[in-house]
Amino acid sequence: MRTLVVSEYGVKISAKNGSLVIATKNKKIRVSPADIDQILIITGGASITSRAVRLAITHGIDIVFINTRGEPWARIYMPTPTATTSSRRAQYEAIYNGDAREIARSIVEAKLKNQAGLLKSLKRKGYIEGTPHREIELLIPQLDTEDPVKVEAEAAHIYWQSIAQALPKSIGFEGRNHDSPDPFNLSLNYSYAILYSECWKALVIAGLDPYAGYIHKDRSGKESLVYDFSEMFKPSVVDRALIEIFRRGYRPRISEGLIERADRAELAKAVAESLERVVREEGDHNPKKLSQALRAAAIRLASSLRERTRYRGFVEVW
Repeated sequence: MRTLVVSEYGVKISAKNGSLVIATKNKKIRVSPADIDQILIITGGASITSRAVRLAITHGIDIVFINTRGEPWARIYMPTPTATTSSRRAQYEAIYNGDAREIARSIVEAKLKNQAGLLKSLKRKGYIEGTPHREIELLIPQLDTEDPVKVEAEAAHIYWQSIAQALPKSIGFEGRNHDSPDPFNLSLNYSYAILYSECWKALVIAGLDPYAGYIHKDRSGKESLVYDFSEMFKPSVVDRALIEIFRRGYRPRISEGLIERADRAELAKAVAESLERVVREEGDHNPKKLSQALRAAAIRLASSLRERTRYRGFVEVW
C-alpha cells in the first residue's frame, strides 16, 4: 500500500488540475492520485480541502486521521461493501450455531503459525537462541480440545520472551505489556492501532460488522472482530518491522508517555512499507503484498461465514 504520511504542523492538502497539492511553509509538492492508496494524517495541525477529499475518494484513496496513540479517530473512504446483509446475518448466527468457535480456532492457529514463523526467521538471523518456534508449534494441536484463548496466552508468553532476546537490552523490553512505558511496547501500541485501521476497512468492505467478534469479548464501542482478525497479521506486518528498525537504532523520543510526532511518523512509515512487502501465503501459490493478503483474508472470512465452510486464516510462508 502506497501511503502518504502527513505529520508536520500546518500542512495543507488541496487539489489542483487533477493532482493533490501538499503545502508546507517552505514548499509545495504535487502528488498524482494514481500514485497513492492512502493518506495518513497523524497531526492535529493539518487541513484538507473538500475538493482534495473528493479527488482522493474518487480515486479510491483512503483518508485516515490518527491520534497521538495511533488510534484512528476518523476516516473518509468510498464504501463498497460486498453482500453486507447475508454476511452480517451469518456473522451473528455463528455465535449460536457453533461456527464461532471454529472461526476463533482458525484465527488463533494462523496467529501461532505466524509467531512461530517469525521466531524461526529470527533464529536463522542469529537474533535468538533455542527453539521457541518449536514450542509454539507443539501448542497448535491443543486448539482441537482447549479454549483457543488459553492456548493463545501460553504461546504469547513464549513468543514475547523470545522477542525480548532479539532486541537490544538497553531498550528495557521484558515482554508485552500494553501499559509499559518502554519504547518498544509504546511502539507496538501505536503500530497495532494503524494495523487495526487497515483491518477495519477490509472487514467493512467485505460486508462484516467490525464490532462483533469471536475471540475478544464484545464491548460497546470496541471493534472486537477487528482485534480478532488483526491477530493473524501482527507478526508479519508490525512485529517483524519493529524488530528490524529497533535493531538498526530507532529510538522514539517519549514525552508524557507518548511518542513524539516525528517518531510516530517513522512508525507509520515502517507499517506502510511493511504492508507493501510481497509474501507467499500457505494455500496460495501467488505471491502478493501484505495489504492484498489482508483484504483477501477478510473476503474469505465473509465467504466462510455465509457458506459455513472452514476458514483458512492468513499464514505467511516464512
